[in-house]
Amino acid sequence: MRGLIRFAFDQFYTTFAWTYDAVAAAVSFGEWQQWGRAAMPFLPRAGRLLEIAHGPGHLHLALRQAGYDAVGIDLSPQMSRMARRRALQAGTAPLLARASALRLPFGDRSFACAVSTFPAGFIFAPETLAEVCRVLQPEGRFVIVPMARFTGRDPLTGLLKLAYRATGQTEPMADVVHARFQAAGYAFTQHIVLTPRAEVIVWVCLTPAE
Repeated sequence: MRGLIRFAFDQFYTTFAWTYDAVAAAVSFGEWQQWGRAAMPFLPRAGRLLEIAHGPGHLHLALRQAGYDAVGIDLSPQMSRMARRRALQAGTAPLLARASALRLPFGDRSFACAVSTFPAGFIFAPETLAEVCRVLQPEGRFVIVPMARFTGRDPLTGLLKLAYRATGQTEPMADVVHARFQAAGYAFTQHIVLTPRAEVIVWVCLTPAE
């Protein structure tokens, strides 16, 4: 069953990427983009920023419009086309590349910060954590929005909560996550950002000092 769900999500990011925005809005009561932007208050203003798995490009556009020197990567050609088109239609020059988080095509200490919102399981891979640490400057910041949990108690919210559980989208155990990032050399903290319908979880991970 998990393999089937993983296959379905892979199709969601590639073959059926054109449905992504509509589905994401439906399963978040229209808050999906707001959930992604929950990362922004934790991002430093100075220095280059790397967005990992930029998806359809909503956060990349918001970052570029806010004046961040943001570069985005994603493996999906469909998502890359959507993100590029979205930025150009808004009159903003996109900085996007197709690349894997497991092997980042950037030099050591190239970025002050990295951000990833609603990433897949690759975010926990030792290769990903090592690569992000490599391209970040000392005391660089890796900000992740892994999920949001609904706060409502109405029947429709309850149904969505059940659907999230059925597809394996449950909240990771904080102590396990903490241990993984610490083992990779990061200092880890978890924060909560409130929206009208949810609590958005934000992880802030700092690379070691010199």
